[in-house]
Formats: sequence, C-alpha cells, structure tokens
Amino acid sequence: MTDLNQLTALPEAHKEKLARDALASIGVDVKRQQGDELIIPCPIGNYHDDQDRNPTAALSVTKLLFNCLGCQARGTILWLIATVRGDEDIEQARQWLSGEAGLTRAMDLPVLLELFDSLYTEKKRPPMPRYSDRMLLRWLDHGAPNYILSDRGVPADTAYRKLICTDPDGFMGPPENRVRTGPRAVIPHYWCGDLVGWQSRRLPGANPSAPKYLSTPSFPRDETIYNELPDEEILIVVESPMSSLRHMHHSPVSATFGNVVTDRQLQYLARGRKRLTWWMDNDEAGWRAIEGYQREGSRFRAPGAPQRASGMCQNWVVRSPFACDPADLSDEVYDIVLESAVPWQVWTRPEKLFCHRCLKESHAGRC
Repeated sequence: MTDLNQLTALPEAHKEKLARDALASIGVDVKRQQGDELIIPCPIGNYHDDQDRNPTAALSVTKLLFNCLGCQARGTILWLIATVRGDEDIEQARQWLSGEAGLTRAMDLPVLLELFDSLYTEKKRPPMPRYSDRMLLRWLDHGAPNYILSDRGVPADTAYRKLICTDPDGFMGPPENRVRTGPRAVIPHYWCGDLVGWQSRRLPGANPSAPKYLSTPSFPRDETIYNELPDEEILIVVESPMSSLRHMHHSPVSATFGNVVTDRQLQYLARGRKRLTWWMDNDEAGWRAIEGYQREGSRFRAPGAPQRASGMCQNWVVRSPFACDPADLSDEVYDIVLESAVPWQVWTRPEKLFCHRCLKESHAGRC
C-alpha cells in the first residue's frame, strides 16, 4: 500500500469528519468548502499575509492531502498535525488518529498508520546554503561569455559587478564519476551579502544533451529573489535573472526565479515598497501567476501574486504586446512597454502577441 488512493476505502462522510476534526485539533478554521476541498488559512510558517481574506491552502476531503499554493507546503493529515504541533509530536499525531472513533471500521488502523508513515516526509526547511567567494575564482578568470554580453545584451559593467563568469568544463556528477558537459555561463546568487549558490546556463558548443540550466544543491529559489534592492520604493518584478541582468543598469528590476511566487518572496518584494510592477513572461504560466490559479476539476481558486501582495503595497502589471520576456527587449522598447503598466485589477491577457523584431504577429523561428 503506497499511495493515498487506498484511503478511498473509508466512507466519504467519515473522511470529511476526520479532516474537519483534524483541523479543529490544531486550531485551523475552515473558511469554506469548494467541492471536496476545505479552504483554510495556511498554518505553516509565519510569513503568510491576509490569510483570513485570501486563504491559500486547502485540505482534500477525498485524498486527505494538505496543499498550500502560497508556500508550496504539502503533505498528509499526519504531516500537517505533526508540523503544526512540532515534529517532536509525531507520536501524538499518531495517537490522535488512533483515537478517532470508528476509524478501523473500513480499514485496519495499523495498515492506515503504516500508509501515513510511508508518505510522511520531513518538511523542515534546510538551512540557507553558504559558499565561500573563493568557489568562483576558478571561473572568474574566464570572464563573462559572449552569450551573456553579445547574444543577451547584458552590459559589461553589469556582468562584472554581478560576477558573471564562465565554467569552461561544466562538470556534472559526483567527484568520483564526473562528466564534462562543456562550457556554461555561471550566474552567482548573493543574498544578504552571502553567496548562497549559483545557476549555470549551457553555452553554444556544450553537449546538447546536458541540462540547459543547472543550480547548486538546495538552491533557495523559493525563499529569495535575484538582485535584492531593499531601498527602492518602486520595484519591477520579472521571472528570470537574465531579464534582471539585462535591464538593471537603467531600471530597478528583481527576479523571482520563475513564475511561482511564494509568500516568503512576496514579503521581500513588497515590504516597505510604494509599488510593485509585475512583468511576468507572456505565456500561460506567466499569465496564471498574475491572474491566479484554479485547480482543474475544482472551484478552488488561489489569488495571483499581485492580489496576494495588495495588502502591502500598490501592484501594477505591464501590458506587453510582445511574445518574449523583458531580456529580449532593447532599453528603449523596455522603457516604452513599462509605461503601459496598469493596476492589477484591470489587467487582462493580451488578445494577440507580436514579434519584437519585425513587429508582425508572433511566429515560430527568428526573423
């Protein structure tokens, strides 16, 4: 028995009672029910905002699985009880389940507890990685690659200041069995003054079967932002560090390492700001990051990043007509498009996208 589908042996009414009682036992109020999901404020972590009005978590009555779209936490009822009470109380969580009336009528209790234990995974956030700056010395002598400077148009001063460099070997795998994949661009990531990791991008001439992007172990993409700018009242938010690198010389722009924006990132982005201007990629994932997310087959809707941050500062969204990310635009076009930003409440998806090179309707391949 290795997955939660086995819990379908329990009657639906019993599972709903189990779910509601479990939440009540840890002091979590159910805000509403949508389909088989109990919509609740997330009790994990202390960096969530406005959970009473905009709850981001749900507990599936059918699967007895907890999931938060804000902090990405997820697990079984057993994990949720143990995490909220403290990991040292995992046995108490088991005892609570053991004492649930009628639990063994549909499934033997030892089998159910074995199932929960097999799915229980330690959810403690590992410590933030820390690396010595000397780790970069082997690559800094090679400088920034032409791909960064010429192909992507990152100014040389920016590349120098951000320590962009080249790994000529691109070794992968453990030391005893390393594989050379070829040259890679290295983008160091500093957070609060510490080197917490780096990302690398495959360069022309490298093994095409090697991953396009690689990150150091436990790379803190969901709890940091690229290009930390704490003193800026107005901040432009993009997905990719490359977009930030391309335009940070003339615009206060930080990156979220992708379209998923966690509540912890929102804390760093929005606190003390006058306004956030969101410029996510013009694709389905980027639009959903702005609009919010509705789970397939369910009425449960998680608010988009601008709405979640609206209690901390103003939030605007850029209306870009181009089928590209900001890194592909010249400084002049970037500034013009940035002026198209509107309050998030009135932003809508573009009806058509255009090529930023020929200005015709978007098409496959280069002009």
